[in-house]
Amino acid sequence: MKYIKKIIPLLLLCFVYTGTMAQAGGQAQISIINFTVKQKLPADVSTWNSVPASIVLVAKYMGQGNVVGSKLVVQIKKGGTRICGNDQQSSVFLDAFQTRNFSANELTGYLLQCPKLSPGSYTLCVQFFGEDRKEKSPEVCRPFTVEDEVQVQESYSPPQNITPGNGKIFKPEELKGPVTFRWTPLVPKPKEPVTYRLRVWQLMQGQNGVNAMRSNPPIVTKDVDNITQAIVTNIYTGPCRPPYLCDYVWQVQAVNRDRKPMGSNEGKSELWSFKIQNNIDIQIDSVKFGCCIDGKQSIYIKVKNNLATAVNIVAIKYKINGVGAAIPLSPIVPALVQNIAGNGTKVFTSSIDCINAASFLKFLVDAEDVADPDNKETEVASDTLKCRCDACDEKNFSLTAPSPAQISFANNILSFAQTLTIVTTPVKPIKSIKAELVYFEMTPENNYCIPCNKDAATYGHFSNGTNSMEWNTVNVPQNFNITTPQMTPCCSAVFKWCIRYKIEFKDCTTCNKLVCYEKKKEGCEKMEIINK
Repeated sequence: MKYIKKIIPLLLLCFVYTGTMAQAGGQAQISIINFTVKQKLPADVSTWNSVPASIVLVAKYMGQGNVVGSKLVVQIKKGGTRICGNDQQSSVFLDAFQTRNFSANELTGYLLQCPKLSPGSYTLCVQFFGEDRKEKSPEVCRPFTVEDEVQVQESYSPPQNITPGNGKIFKPEELKGPVTFRWTPLVPKPKEPVTYRLRVWQLMQGQNGVNAMRSNPPIVTKDVDNITQAIVTNIYTGPCRPPYLCDYVWQVQAVNRDRKPMGSNEGKSELWSFKIQNNIDIQIDSVKFGCCIDGKQSIYIKVKNNLATAVNIVAIKYKINGVGAAIPLSPIVPALVQNIAGNGTKVFTSSIDCINAASFLKFLVDAEDVADPDNKETEVASDTLKCRCDACDEKNFSLTAPSPAQISFANNILSFAQTLTIVTTPVKPIKSIKAELVYFEMTPENNYCIPCNKDAATYGHFSNGTNSMEWNTVNVPQNFNITTPQMTPCCSAVFKWCIRYKIEFKDCTTCNKLVCYEKKKEGCEKMEIINK
């Protein structure tokens, strides 16, 4: 019996030891110390890592040393049903750890395949598994909601402009230095960071603020984070020359880190305007040209000051055909600088070299405020050159008619060769030359010389049956044949005719020349009859 009493405790000891090991093998090996999920999260899961404290997970291995061969499963569920996330098979093994903090960036990496979530309630669940796919931790889930993005955006009131005040007028020197733009923040204050984007547009002729904002690129774009003011320098860099005006508009828009609008009206404030003080309103009242004489062309310009305050005319320039560098008019009378009193006018005269290649000139008159030389304006006007066209003058266009001896008559046809010589300065390519027979007359020595056909419709034409011929070459003799009535043998007659030559150049200018010809046909030699 004693023997038996000693052996039982030994068997009980073995049982207890075995039971303890089994309990150790079945208990959780990884403890999820802390797992928190933000109550409201964006619908786009990929943006969660940019939301402060969106997900926090801290896990600790409960055994000795570091845990190895573990996997983490992260899933989004709705009503207990998995929406997206990884599983044991797709999860990768974690590095060995004792205690580990998992970042939001690391956790959202398990949710890369998640679609954009619809508004509603969800749970985010995490659980650790081992190599044998057995649980190493219990599953822990936390609830969160996704709100309608439109409702979220519209829940914020957009910024409101403060300064510069709407319609404020600056002096030019004020806009050359720093200008402070201020506005109110989003209301209520968002939990996420806000970027305020300031933009400024300059108006052009014929535009209002909305047109400028839609059509013109902004001259200022500046982003500031979580503050409601921005400082901009050098908005005004020089005189506002047409088509640009000295008028501007500005607006602020609130956006998040993804540059998506925040608040109603796309997070945009109202469009406010400001402008640069401009005490100048001049105009080119008229421009007149003189003809090109001896290589010079006179110019007359009348400038008008439309305001009551005086201005100085500091420069008058022109551009050939509206392009290239502006050329100062020099000399000019009266000499610049010239003062024009309020509501007054002043006439300036000058001359320029004749410009064969010019069809019009663009004039620029620069004026400055007498009291404030930095306040300037430029008036622009164009005028077509009104010089007389001299392409058809005798010096540029010549035509010599052949002498009567060079005109022949045979078989009731007048024949001759005509050469046209055309010289233009500058050279003008010829498009066509046309000859029109505009007059024909035949005077016989008596009425018996034309015994038959006296119908003018049957004669007095070119041999082609018309009164017109056309070609496009010069300095090459052109042969003309003109039909005449049939005559009785031995009759004399005088023929007169006129041809109008029309030369059309490729620049669409046209010259006309009327040339008249005369030819006398001698009759047979008269026989002297002697009566004996």
